[in-house]
Amino acid sequence: MKKTKTLYLTELDLTRLEKHAAADPKMQDMLDDVLERAAIVDSREIPANVVTMNSQVTLVDEASSEQMTWTVVYPPNADFSQGRLNVFSPAGLALLGAKRGERIHFTPPSGTPKALRIEKILYQPEAADDFSL
Repeated sequence: MKKTKTLYLTELDLTRLEKHAAADPKMQDMLDDVLERAAIVDSREIPANVVTMNSQVTLVDEASSEQMTWTVVYPPNADFSQGRLNVFSPAGLALLGAKRGERIHFTPPSGTPKALRIEKILYQPEAADDFSL
């Protein structure tokens, strides 16, 4: 059995995620899966190297060396062409709570499993003392 890593969520992110998930049973199931391995912490306690909601991260596809920058956002703000990744997408859920330097594994709609390494976190609201996002 593969050991799953603990991921870290802030209380504020969790509250907002629950609000979005309440409208859609599929999202609720996805959120429940995340919560099974999540540690919930106060927004001011979250380490700066953890991906939270509205964090902007640079990822590297180690197979192709391709770099991409995504911001993890709530569903209404999602726009993949603008790099705004819906948290309830496979990549969004894989990123949420992960740490800089970790590899995330997910299967996008194309069906081909991907592994990306979190190269850097360009912006994390909590580290910037921005608790309003």
